Amino acid sequence: MKQRILENLTTTERLTLLEQIFAPGAGARLEQSSCRLSDMEWMFDFNVVNLVECKYTYDNANDLFGELRNMLMPIQGIHPNYGLLCFIHIIMSDGNSDNEAFSREILRFIDDCKSLDMVFDHFFSTSSLQDDITLRVIFVDDENLENIRDWVTKDSRL
Repeated sequence: MKQRILENLTTTERLTLLEQIFAPGAGARLEQSSCRLSDMEWMFDFNVVNLVECKYTYDNANDLFGELRNMLMPIQGIHPNYGLLCFIHIIMSDGNSDNEAFSREILRFIDDCKSLDMVFDHFFSTSSLQDDITLRVIFVDDENLENIRDWVTKDSRL
């Protein structure tokens, strides 16, 4: 697994991230979304938006679930805490026969998270330009935790 961490995304990086989801380039397509682009304006309400991006082969895709658990429930001193998880974006290889089963497993994982009062949006995309699985996880953080609490309450996320 390869991992890249971008902390405190700039406004331009936030816009680029949304563009990659909602207006992907040639060879890519948004397959499933739990919300619309207009629902994503919150990304600009927070001082800090962090991105963790991991790449997996289809052979080690199950490692993705353990990594997501560590990000959702970090153990202090062992796993970094990037803030409140807001959404995940999974990009799969276009035409791979394992995509449907993998998508079902991810949706089951998301449902399990909901039963633990962890609610976040998700996006599934496919791309003919890659052979692996890319997981993008977006977190928000703020010096004033009230901003996060207000946002969570306002959108009835919990």
